[in-house]
Amino acid sequence: MAEHANKDLLYATENGSLEGVKAALEAGADIDYEEPASHATLIGTALFIACDLGHVDIVRLLLRKGASLVKRTFSAFTPLHGAAYEGRTEIVDLLVQHGATVDVLDWYQNTPLMTACVNNHVDTVRRLIELGARPDLDDGHIAQILRVEVAENRCSVEESYNLIEEVRKSKLLRCCNPKCGKPGYRKTLKLCGRCKLTRYCSRDCQKQHWSVGHKKCCGHDVYL
Repeated sequence: MAEHANKDLLYATENGSLEGVKAALEAGADIDYEEPASHATLIGTALFIACDLGHVDIVRLLLRKGASLVKRTFSAFTPLHGAAYEGRTEIVDLLVQHGATVDVLDWYQNTPLMTACVNNHVDTVRRLIELGARPDLDDGHIAQILRVEVAENRCSVEESYNLIEEVRKSKLLRCCNPKCGKPGYRKTLKLCGRCKLTRYCSRDCQKQHWSVGHKKCCGHDVYL
């Protein structure tokens, strides 16, 4: 019975059926269930699929029900990577507001900021920067490719890339508490002692962010 409910959850999510998702969860579906591979469904949890396809209402429901923000696909994409890659700015905001680490890394050391940039999703790039994404985390596969393309004058995502470069050159970062976002220089912002990825303008901001969701993601942020 649970196995059927699990599959129903993924099918309903892929089809954008909020009522179908509710029914599957009520029938006992594992909210973080995923199938390794299938021709019938996308790969990933229901939350990842909803983020990828832009089903905002389903994302809201799954977050409210406690879906994992850190469970990854086979390529170590998190739901935040999926939303950023597809330019789902509203969903990116929702995920970060619920505690997703804005600079979480995938298998190839790509941040969500770079996955948004590679598809030239300017609004998503801008919002990620506002939410505290670091423009200088450029060791990943995507960033390396973009640097080569820029050097050879064949970059097709100039608007997004230039936006990131502008912020990088300013040397300003932002508080990673989405309720704050106060800009500051690296030496004035306090790093989370555990994940070393999130920064805060004050101890109060760090405590507040921990309580609303960072504690669920801290320590699951880097893929090694």
